[in-house]
Amino acid sequence: MSRSDIVYAIAIGATTAVWLVIVGAVRAARQPRRPEQLEPTLELGQEPPALAGFLAGNFRVRRDAVPATLLDLCARDLAQIERVDVDTYRCQVGSPSLDGLAPYEARVLELLQRRARGGIVPAQALTTGPEAESKRWWKRFVNEVVDDAQERGLSRDLWPRRLALLVGVAAAVPAILTAIAFGEDAFYVYVILPVAVVGLILYGRRQRDTNAGLEAAGRWRAVQAKLAENPVFAEQPPIAVAMWERLLAYGAALGVAPAAIQPIRMGSEPENRAWSTYGGRWHQVDVRYRHGPHWGVHPGWAALQRLLPAAFGALFLWLAGPVVTDGLDEVDGIAELWLLLALVVPAVVVVGGLFFALRAAADLFSDKEVTGEIVRLRTSQSEGEETEHYVAVDDGTSDEVRAWRVRPELYAGLEQGEVVTARVTPRLGYVHSIRSALP
Repeated sequence: MSRSDIVYAIAIGATTAVWLVIVGAVRAARQPRRPEQLEPTLELGQEPPALAGFLAGNFRVRRDAVPATLLDLCARDLAQIERVDVDTYRCQVGSPSLDGLAPYEARVLELLQRRARGGIVPAQALTTGPEAESKRWWKRFVNEVVDDAQERGLSRDLWPRRLALLVGVAAAVPAILTAIAFGEDAFYVYVILPVAVVGLILYGRRQRDTNAGLEAAGRWRAVQAKLAENPVFAEQPPIAVAMWERLLAYGAALGVAPAAIQPIRMGSEPENRAWSTYGGRWHQVDVRYRHGPHWGVHPGWAALQRLLPAAFGALFLWLAGPVVTDGLDEVDGIAELWLLLALVVPAVVVVGGLFFALRAAADLFSDKEVTGEIVRLRTSQSEGEETEHYVAVDDGTSDEVRAWRVRPELYAGLEQGEVVTARVTPRLGYVHSIRSALP
């Protein structure tokens, strides 16, 4: 590296550091202000629980806002929650009108209605979907809460779009220096940093206070402090909403009623546990995704894959077997053991290959129809490998469901919770077809 390159590198590093310091300084200067500390009170404001938690929580939407909103819907007789057993609950919902509900409240109610079967859904089954879907659901929920806060004049963007773009433009100085010193390719690599920073700023929608929002935050922190004075309140279960009414929902949103939301977290669904209503009742099943070699592979191709190594093993035994056998008479000890292994290993390959090939070949002439409810739809991709598509169908015969690996064209259009009929082989789980079981 020449002296001029070193000078440019130092200049780029220095200007980048200055840029990052400016970004940090602007962020710190626009941090939400602390509200005035008021006397603890139980006087509730007009804001819904999710918004109350947002204001009291330094203008961030809390995860507790989702189950707190469910409790609030129950307190307003739009849904009900019942105890089934110790720490086990279920929700009931009809078809209430969404009129008058904030978008995020309607989102929770629609989720409850979508998950319910016959108007009932176990609390553990009330999830927001697979991890990727759950993240999208949560992001929309957060945006709706933020939109409501801004419409009420309670918050504003910490990073207005114009300021975020100005921060991006300020990164042009080190970017141009990079292009001059090291060329166009280095320039494109460098701009990843400011683009990522500006993207995170705009995507995150971090909020700061307004005067009205700061006043409301002080009121809700006073409510939070009053509820926290009662140790019994923190231990109230979800069904206590019948007694405490909306106060329990606000306590959950403010983080002082943990026992009320523990059984109704409403997060993403677990990979290996699912709820099903196939057979007329809610029940849980374990879901397994991988079941040995060639699972989900066409029987003919699986048989061929097993016959090839068996054929090579048989060829080795035919050609080398006599030589190895003759050699056993001339050696002993460790050498004899190695010669025996030279026969045993290919023999195992031949026997194992023939066994699995015959097992796969048997699936060429047999299949069965399975009808049940789709309890999981998943895709999986290892580094450097193609995407695998899995469908888990509960037919009501077992508490364990083996997910089938299916072709992309069969996977497309399927929906979790749909009742389908699949034609599948019994040993390798190869799915010939899968279709809706409804007329």
